[in-house]
Amino acid sequence: MNQQPRKVLTIGGWDPCGAFGVAADIKTFSAMQCYGMAVMTVVTAQNSLGWHGAEFVSADLVAQQLDAVLGDYGAQAVKTGFLGKLEIIETVAAKLKEYAVPNVIVDPVLLNAQGAAMFPAEVVSAYKNKLFPLATAITPNRRELNWLMTGETESLMWSAETELQVLSFADSLQKTAIVLKGMKQVSGEWADGLIENGAVTLFPHERVETRNVSGTGDSLSAAICCLLAEGLSLKDAVKKASQLTVKAIAGAVDWQLGTGPGAINHNLMR
Repeated sequence: MNQQPRKVLTIGGWDPCGAFGVAADIKTFSAMQCYGMAVMTVVTAQNSLGWHGAEFVSADLVAQQLDAVLGDYGAQAVKTGFLGKLEIIETVAAKLKEYAVPNVIVDPVLLNAQGAAMFPAEVVSAYKNKLFPLATAITPNRRELNWLMTGETESLMWSAETELQVLSFADSLQKTAIVLKGMKQVSGEWADGLIENGAVTLFPHERVETRNVSGTGDSLSAAICCLLAEGLSLKDAVKKASQLTVKAIAGAVDWQLGTGPGAINHNLMR
């Protein structure tokens, strides 16, 4: 008899071109031999050239989707992506608590590609007060981490000063760990990393020269979800997910799917 697949759920937005959000997550889940499930929060019109529009799903329908999935299939790990509205964040938090999901990765989508805030302050507050306390780890990018800590949107560079600042922020989150994504160090090297229980662990990696990095952060957090569902520790999950994501980026260097920056090669995330 074949072994039952691990069940992993993503909650987020739909990109019709398949590079970002739920589409990237499902591809990652499949490549990593998990059974992928998805709850939609927003349907977007976007492509490699930019953002053209979006319509949110109602919070009531988000709740119905979560009840349908978690009340029947259940999930060994869940990640959240594009949520965007206060009532959706509150609904997701309430359902994750109700169904006692064991592994929760929160990817706080707060800024656009230019680094501008997309949502009002109440959304940031809801992330901090409603979702972060339920999370095994949060996975902000360099700009989002700075925004959460200081209200500034410049990309962080990893230094001794930055480390102290992030450790202090992590301490304020109590038990929630922080995954560091694509941190450029003062030395010029790049690393992903993890802040957990007051300790910093960096996982240096090569810098792949390509513009095809769309959905990289989504895929990294989705991979962490799969590995947690498999039973890995958070530290081992982040390390392996980082390696797999770099491999997927390297595997799409020469792709030209659209006119602008393209996606990574999810088939290599295994």
